[in-house]
Amino acid sequence: MLSDSIKARDTLEPLHIEVTEQMVRKYGEVSGDFNPIHFEDNAAKEKGFPAKIIHGMLSMAIASNIVDPFLEEDYWVKSYEMKFRAPVFVGETVTIEGTISAIEKESVTIDIRVSSPTYPQVAKSEIVLHVYK
Repeated sequence: MLSDSIKARDTLEPLHIEVTEQMVRKYGEVSGDFNPIHFEDNAAKEKGFPAKIIHGMLSMAIASNIVDPFLEEDYWVKSYEMKFRAPVFVGETVTIEGTISAIEKESVTIDIRVSSPTYPQVAKSEIVLHVYK
């Protein structure tokens, strides 16, 4: 059952996470994505970026950290969608903000916004959490 303390339009505690070279390197190793735009400034510049960019799916994984308090309770991720609007550069600190947009019988929907110092909206996503019975 959902906690009575959770209300629609509640905001979650924002997170500020620095995306380090080590995070990008480890993500590349795990995913097998060694595209040079993630590891070499010159390769990124050749593709029109001012510096190395992080993997899109890494930004998705980082953004999901905002729901960790729910996952430590009785929730699991039912669905997660993200729309990427701008790149995140290696070394930037992203800000993740979340708002509870809907509450149903056994699930909660959270809208997530990701921003960086370079772009006010890097990504927008929706994550639906379901409570264990």
